[in-house]
Amino acid sequence: MALYLVIHRPDEAAGSAADTASRAALRDAVWEVADSHWAPTEEATLVSTDLSADYLLAHFRSGMARRGYKEPGLVMVVPMRDGAAFAGLPEDGAAWIAGAM
Repeated sequence: MALYLVIHRPDEAAGSAADTASRAALRDAVWEVADSHWAPTEEATLVSTDLSADYLLAHFRSGMARRGYKEPGLVMVVPMRDGAAFAGLPEDGAAWIAGAM
């Protein structure tokens, strides 16, 4: 499985109801294609899947559009390759990454 870092920064103000709903729409789209994922922050989710970055981005954008977010804000899907480095991960995050890579 490949591991991807998905960054989502909605256009709405952080903490607003629209921001929360937009983030939920992306999470729903993530669940549609990847049962295995971990979100270390509100804006970042690590996704383990065999799908390509291009496919994931297209899926996330269309999934969000179906939920009313035709312009989802910033969405980045970045492949995590060998050599990724982390500091300050909680134990559950480190364990999830070790199992996903």
